[in-house]
Amino acid sequence: MNYELTDKQKEIRSIMKKLAPEINAVAEDAGAETLKNNLSKLASINYQSLVLGEDIVGYCLAAEELAKACPSTFFSAMSSAAAFGLPVNKFGTTKQKKKYLDPIIKGEGFGALALTEAAAGSDLAGLTTMAGKTETGSFILNGSKSFVTNAPLAGAFLVLAWTDKEAGKEKGMTFFLIDGKAKGVKISAATETMGLRGAPIADLQLVDCEVAPEAVLGTPGDGYGQWTAITPLLWLSVSLLALGISGSCMEDSTLYAKERTAFGKPIGYFEGVGAKLAIMFTMVDLSRMITQRAAWSIEQRETDASILSACAKLFTSEAVNKIADLAMQIHAGHGYIKGSKVERLYRDARIAEIVYGTSEMQRAFIAADSLNKFKAE
Repeated sequence: MNYELTDKQKEIRSIMKKLAPEINAVAEDAGAETLKNNLSKLASINYQSLVLGEDIVGYCLAAEELAKACPSTFFSAMSSAAAFGLPVNKFGTTKQKKKYLDPIIKGEGFGALALTEAAAGSDLAGLTTMAGKTETGSFILNGSKSFVTNAPLAGAFLVLAWTDKEAGKEKGMTFFLIDGKAKGVKISAATETMGLRGAPIADLQLVDCEVAPEAVLGTPGDGYGQWTAITPLLWLSVSLLALGISGSCMEDSTLYAKERTAFGKPIGYFEGVGAKLAIMFTMVDLSRMITQRAAWSIEQRETDASILSACAKLFTSEAVNKIADLAMQIHAGHGYIKGSKVERLYRDARIAEIVYGTSEMQRAFIAADSLNKFKAE
């Protein structure tokens, strides 16, 4: 991998660093208007377009700065531009792209991926949402989706449903693009979460929701393949969320350790605190390296791209929880106070080991690949 950044990539990072303080100033506000304003600011520097583009390393540079400034804004933007937008951009028709991606790119609308269900997360075969085809060629969807990020604000949903269960998940699942105000679409009240409270989450229920054939993303039955095609970049995005939170914890803890004094000197000069700072710095740097390695692999379309993305998510998601814990220990009682920055980051960090595949699922995926590679001839 060539770790030298291009002039364009350096410019991308510089632009986001300049914008980040404006995002950070409202990081604690979980209101819808604040989030809308943040996405509008991101659109002004073409951030959403960057997520959908080919410069994945450049996306990493911008995304790390955004996640460091406000994890909730990052997660909402990722759910809209990556989880919803990438499949549409990759598999959608020209008409679908114009209708559903233009508002996201302009920062005027939200998209939402509706995948997980109450009894089915990583096990897609356990999904129960069904899409039955009518004599006129339209589809009628029935089912419920859980933990849908951006659901209370979404103008459109990307919903995975069975169209032919007997064909199995590889050929029997289909993605549908459904307008948020379509008949039969019901959104629950927002779910109160432990962290990332600025990124609204709710459940989606579909009750005899009829959609035209044009709502199908790609070809009926291609849903599972489309999902596996975009998961490496979603895993990478979670790595960037973790990296941003890690960097924020490290920087805030370092400043605190320089300013807070005890027994006549800054606490950072005590071995116990200094050792924690060293661990944090090392883990942040390793997180950045493995994330950029995965980004490079995806960009170069290497065969190991998905494995490296899984490795990046696994390492960074577990590292951020360790780093957040160290930050809490350094800040002690000041970090434990509700509403403090470290308290928020500590809560925000926890989702990284869960979303888009738990650490257990990542280990199983990586192990299966290793066993396949090194099996006896």
